[in-house]
Amino acid sequence: MGSGEQIGNIFFFGFLSFFLFLGYLLFEPFLKVIVLSVLITVIFYPLYAKIEKKIKSKILSSLLMTLLVFLFIIIPSITLIAFFVNQIISIYPVIIENISKYRDVEILIKELPVISKIYTIIESSLKSLNVNVDIGDAIRGLVNEFVSFVIQQGKGIFLDVTLLVVGIAIMLVTIFFLFKDGVHLYNRIYSIIPLSDKDKTFLISKSYNAIQGVVLGSVLTAIAQGILSFIGYFAIGLEMSYFWAFITFIAAFIPVGGASLIWVPVAVYTLFTKGFLTAFLFSIYGTLVISTIDNIIKPVVIGDKTNIHPMILVFAILGGLNIFGFIGIFLAPIIVVMIDNMLLLFREKYVLRS
Repeated sequence: MGSGEQIGNIFFFGFLSFFLFLGYLLFEPFLKVIVLSVLITVIFYPLYAKIEKKIKSKILSSLLMTLLVFLFIIIPSITLIAFFVNQIISIYPVIIENISKYRDVEILIKELPVISKIYTIIESSLKSLNVNVDIGDAIRGLVNEFVSFVIQQGKGIFLDVTLLVVGIAIMLVTIFFLFKDGVHLYNRIYSIIPLSDKDKTFLISKSYNAIQGVVLGSVLTAIAQGILSFIGYFAIGLEMSYFWAFITFIAAFIPVGGASLIWVPVAVYTLFTKGFLTAFLFSIYGTLVISTIDNIIKPVVIGDKTNIHPMILVFAILGGLNIFGFIGIFLAPIIVVMIDNMLLLFREKYVLRS
């Protein structure tokens, strides 16, 4: 390769990088909408393919799928998020008031069985390390952080109704064209990936199957556990059972603990407010119904499409929430799956062949 050709390559890639950066700046305000649109299209593309085969019209099939997504995905999602944020805002003063009632939260904690023993162990360990922690301030701080995060995410969605409407319109148009012209876009991207056809097929097909399995499996499980938990909460007479069911729906996306992170504390609360029998029956329901549905849906939907360790997904989801907001719950597993598949390809191409 001559020096002139090297200079030309440097100039080309420098120019390409510069304009790619400018392109990123152009699309950055709509990046979340575009990513979410792509995700929805990928999940529901098999259904679109079946409809298109029967109708034999890409335009009509794309319009029908876009309408279905709008009616059954976007509207319910916006409604649920609005409801959740509104409930958090309304319940926040009550939580703070109840916490503030106790001048010394340590007294309350020490009155609770099991929790008091755990607290004693933690307290003695901290004292041995000369660390002083105010439990009341810690609890108030955690509540403040959680509520502030939720309110901030909610404001980001609902603060400007005009932007919300424009965002939904952009998403619907994007989804329509992704259904209609998604194959052409896919072929164009496929053609410029500098890998062999075998490697590209491995990477794309494995990632596509994993993304469909992980996202769809997580969403279906979360919906099922949210509904089942609402039935349980309503049966035991828990106040705002619909609100806690939605919290359970959110918790269901966490790989370790999942829905049990909510229904187990509810069972403990029920023990002190409703008595042993009610708490015992609810605990059985939570174990055999709410948590067990996870072990039924995910193996069927996800199967062996991914082998990502749950703890990696926990850190990924928490990081995704921090970076992307609520959409990070869905993006984090996708990013991890893509990294895992890239590493598998790297291992096959450069490690095993060396």
